[in-house]
Amino acid sequence: MLLVLPMGISEQASAAPAAEHADSSADDGRTVPAYLDAEDPDRVVRVFSVKFWGRAGERRYITSRVLASQPKSTSDSLLMASVSVSCSPGDGVTNAGATQNVMRGGSAVFTPRFVYVVPRTGMVGCVLVASGLRPRPASGSTSSNVWQVAPGSYLSVSEPMGWWAATLATVSSSRIVERGERWTPIASVVPVGPGETSFELTSDHKVTTCSAVGGSRDSTTGGRELCDGRVSTGGSKVRLVVSAVQLDRKGSACATAQRFTTTRLVRPDVHHAMVFSKSLVQVSKAPSCVPRFAIRGSIEQVGGADLVIHAPSERTSVLQH
Repeated sequence: MLLVLPMGISEQASAAPAAEHADSSADDGRTVPAYLDAEDPDRVVRVFSVKFWGRAGERRYITSRVLASQPKSTSDSLLMASVSVSCSPGDGVTNAGATQNVMRGGSAVFTPRFVYVVPRTGMVGCVLVASGLRPRPASGSTSSNVWQVAPGSYLSVSEPMGWWAATLATVSSSRIVERGERWTPIASVVPVGPGETSFELTSDHKVTTCSAVGGSRDSTTGGRELCDGRVSTGGSKVRLVVSAVQLDRKGSACATAQRFTTTRLVRPDVHHAMVFSKSLVQVSKAPSCVPRFAIRGSIEQVGGADLVIHAPSERTSVLQH
C-alpha cells in the first residue's frame, strides 16, 4: 500500500501497530525559479516532505511523480528542470533524481523512486526538492523564467516490504557511448521471496545527448564535460534493455531469460532525459530453479549523437508485485 501525498500535504506513517495518519504542512511551494544563479541557495525549492517511524532493517519503497510545466510566458524557449528525492538517515541508496529540459508551454513527467532501507529505529525524513537553470538564455524578463510543479504531483512512502526488496546502483563512473555501443551499468544477482510467483522490476537511467557541451558532467567525471568535442544537433536514439535470468543452485540459468526493451529518442533541445522501464518478471517453480535472479540493465546508443550515461542516476529496483 502506498501513502500518497497530494500537493502541499505531508504524510506521517507509523511502522508500529497504530493506524497510519496524515497531517498538513506548509512546504516552500510549487513555483521553481530558473533565473537565479547556480550558487544561490534559493533556487532549490522544497516541494514535498514525508516523515515516518521506521524500524532498523525495514524496507520502504519511496516513489514520486512530478509534472514539470513551463508557462508560455517565459522569455526563454526552454528551461532545465531537475527534481531530487532523498531520505535520511541512511546508508546505501538514499536518493534518486531526474533532469530534463522543458520547452516553453510544454511539460515533462519525472518519477524518481528507490527502495530505502532504514538504518536504525527512529524517525525518517524524506524530501523532494526541485530546481531550474537557463541553458539557453534569451532577452526579456529574467524573472519570468520559472517552471511549475503541476497538480497531480506527489511523494509517497510504502508500508514495510519484504526482506528481499532492493534498489541496485552502480559504483562505476559515467561514460560516453558512441553509435552501436552498449554499456551495462547494472549487473547483480539478487534473491526473491521463496513464495513469490512474480515480482516487479523497475529500471531508471539518466542520459544526455551531446547536443551541447554543458550538462555532460556529474560527480564522477572529475569536472570534465564528457560531450566536449562531440557536439551534434541530431539528438540520440536510445535503447534500454533490462533482463532477468533465474538461476539454479550452481548459479547457471535454469529458465529462459526475460527481457524488456524501451526505446526513446532524446531530442537535442531536451538534452537530458530519463529512460524508465517497469516490468513483471515471472518466477519459475521448476525443480532445478531457486528464487534467485541475475539482473542486468543495459543502455545502447542506437543512432544519432554520442550519448552520456550518468552513473550516479542509475536505479534498478526489485519489488514485490
